[in-house]
Amino acid sequence: MDNASAQPDSDPQADTLRRAAIDRSVKGPVLFLFLNSAFWLLASTVLGVLAAVKSFAPEFLDECPAMTFGRMQPAHLNALIYGWGIQAGLGVMLWLMARRSGQELRGGKALMIIAAVFWNITVTVGVFSILSGGNTSLEWLEMPEFTWPVLLICFLVFAWPMVRMFARAFRPEGFMVSTWYVLGACFWFPWLFITANVCLHCLPGLGALGAGISSWYVQGLLLLFFVPVGVGAAYYFIPKITGQPVASYQLAQLGFWLLAALAGWTGFQRYLGGPLPAWMVSVSSMTGVLLLIPVGVVALNHHLTTLGKHHLVKVSPTLRFIFFGAIFYPVAGVILAVLSNFWSGLGLEFSHAWYGYQVVTIYGFFSMCVFGAIYYIVPRLAGCEWLSVRLIRNHFWFSVYGVGTIVITSLLAGIQQGGNQMDAARWDQSWLPVVLDARPYLVARAVAWALITWSNIWFLIHLMLMVAGLGRRGTTPTLLPAEEHDHPTDSAIPHGANA
Repeated sequence: MDNASAQPDSDPQADTLRRAAIDRSVKGPVLFLFLNSAFWLLASTVLGVLAAVKSFAPEFLDECPAMTFGRMQPAHLNALIYGWGIQAGLGVMLWLMARRSGQELRGGKALMIIAAVFWNITVTVGVFSILSGGNTSLEWLEMPEFTWPVLLICFLVFAWPMVRMFARAFRPEGFMVSTWYVLGACFWFPWLFITANVCLHCLPGLGALGAGISSWYVQGLLLLFFVPVGVGAAYYFIPKITGQPVASYQLAQLGFWLLAALAGWTGFQRYLGGPLPAWMVSVSSMTGVLLLIPVGVVALNHHLTTLGKHHLVKVSPTLRFIFFGAIFYPVAGVILAVLSNFWSGLGLEFSHAWYGYQVVTIYGFFSMCVFGAIYYIVPRLAGCEWLSVRLIRNHFWFSVYGVGTIVITSLLAGIQQGGNQMDAARWDQSWLPVVLDARPYLVARAVAWALITWSNIWFLIHLMLMVAGLGRRGTTPTLLPAEEHDHPTDSAIPHGANA
């Protein structure tokens, strides 16, 4: 049970040795995934800056075909999703499953490294193909058709050992909810990826239905991979750092099964009033609103779990990132509900608001939770502590302000754009004034991505030093001072949270 996860083990020394053995067994694959994903994170944010600039200044470097918005934007998103998101998510999933199942990774480490190498080569080829004009025009599947079988096989190389760990687990207290979410992501991603690629690449003549399937894949990837990994990490690290059990085991179960039951029905609401079967759009629209229930359940459970321990957010890097990531989760749920219902969704259709929803889910929620997990996991694998409190703090604040700015400006731009689209008096007017009205928001988006890029440069350097074993030597973790004049100590962290 989850409530047992915060209880001390009967033999602390044996449990510490067991955890150390598990960490050693997954060290190579996890650190390799984290390091490569950090490179892709930096690349994706640089592409995000350039895409934002091209959206309001198309004449910028217009002599270079690769610098058009139609190439930069999908390259930016594919690098963010496949280069950073899925790779970093696999690293967190592998470590979480090993820890919660009590199983060492006894074989297949070399195969995992090889799969990670092929994953990165394939994503590199795919992103460069997009920039060179090889865009398939399928949202989040813009990479050439030949890339998807390679990516699928590489993912399965990592997913299969995690499924085996789950099946062979012997932890006496059972599984945390985080294990359910990790296992779900192991199955849901291949299902989404195979279904979307087979339908869109192997079944010709789908017409408008192909656009609906593409949107279903995008929504499914957000809700059935990125959300499970982020929620799973939060359910593990919040009790771990606070020293308190998950507030309600029943709420945790309810949140998981409602997400599993509802998330696969969404996606078609992207085309409200479009040339698709009305029942598909209606069902997706309804489930997009109903997803507020599991989102609210998870948010309530996290809030109840941290009651009385909010002061730890000031000193624990892991808890600070995950706490704010958990705040972005209900924000993403509310935005999805607004975009999904017919009253407001029609006005925001095909607007910048959808980009804001994607960013708040991938970067605001998922990435913040993964950052928190990385700040906890890497010292245990690298054998040293993070060097700089200032770099961690700057990484956090630049990320929060940057993501917040992108989301707010995208929503405001979407509202204005939607209002212009629905204005009957503009039916015979040029679209150019609508584009120019969104210009200030797009400038703010470019500045926000630039701030995030700056923080990710130092995050990558910090991580590289840790992986190289050049971190700070010591037995105390790198904590954040509560005030500028304070010195970080480990006294505020509950016993056992550093294990």
